[in-house]
Amino acid sequence: MIKNIFYFHGFASSADSTKAVVFDNFIKERFPDVSLHIPDIDNSIEKSFIQLEKLVEEKEGEKLFIGSSLGGFYASYFAEKLDSKAVLINPASNPYLGMEMYLGKNKNYSTNEEFYLTKKDLEVLKQNNVSALNSPFNYLVLIETGDDVIPFKHTLDFYHGCNFCIVNEGSHSFDSFKEKLETISNFMEL
Repeated sequence: MIKNIFYFHGFASSADSTKAVVFDNFIKERFPDVSLHIPDIDNSIEKSFIQLEKLVEEKEGEKLFIGSSLGGFYASYFAEKLDSKAVLINPASNPYLGMEMYLGKNKNYSTNEEFYLTKKDLEVLKQNNVSALNSPFNYLVLIETGDDVIPFKHTLDFYHGCNFCIVNEGSHSFDSFKEKLETISNFMEL
């Protein structure tokens, strides 16, 4: 059976983010039979759900997910919907609560594209929110305690019962990502 991995980058980022490129190179080198999908997620939250639903739906075979920050939220959404495995990197949980500070004009860090985050976007996040996990064992949650965007204790509480890999210090970018590639591939049973 074909293994599909969907890598979802974070808010205001792109498929060219550092972790996405590192993961892409790792999969191509070590697991050439795995089909990796790294979409440029639309800056509009409303459009992003339509985009990602279509992408995931059209692929045949096993579906695995990995996501960073808001991408972790998307990965959780699909893992719950499809009862699949997901690797979450400093993931956003209940993002409709914490993203109010981004309402209005924003700039994509990777593309420099300007876009607006609206109250409707936050409503879409709320409507699609994963408030509890049905199968915590399906998740590997990677946390660096130096994350200054999402407090790691909040992540520990929300993802209670999941598999964790906790690294002291670091940042929201998850600085030790390269060192965790084997752990990720083992968890996904590649």
